Amino acid sequence: MAATQAAPVLPTGTKFADSLIRVTERLSALMETEVDLLRGNRARDIKALQSDKESLTAVYQRMMSDLHATPDALTGIDDGRSSALRRAAERLEKSAHGNAIALRTAVEANTRLMEAIADAIRDRSNENATYGANAQMGQANAQTSLTVSLNQTL
Repeated sequence: MAATQAAPVLPTGTKFADSLIRVTERLSALMETEVDLLRGNRARDIKALQSDKESLTAVYQRMMSDLHATPDALTGIDDGRSSALRRAAERLEKSAHGNAIALRTAVEANTRLMEAIADAIRDRSNENATYGANAQMGQANAQTSLTVSLNQTL
């Protein structure tokens, strides 16, 4: 006799709505904190949030997948929960958008900084370079070489 696999039981009703609201609000708050850290030039502090962000995102994605698999999962919830869920979704959308902009801006600023440092190093090493026999720039004098170390955060 072949064993049949039962379909997974997906959460429904007020418990599911309350859980979804909680997860959505926590994820929104975390992304807003991340944006505040970026704006406050505290990008290094973001690393401590990443584990929570990944976990909350995975839970949120699973819940949304469950919701899509069971479209009537929220049928019958009261107006207050429905309104709270709508507000939580709007907040998450706004937070995610702001988070994406802040992260993109930080990465672009970091890239520009790295390029400026690299340009300054090239300019500095070219100041001390000599012309070789083939009329091209040779290596800078070893005594005037510049060593640079970078700690990349983002």
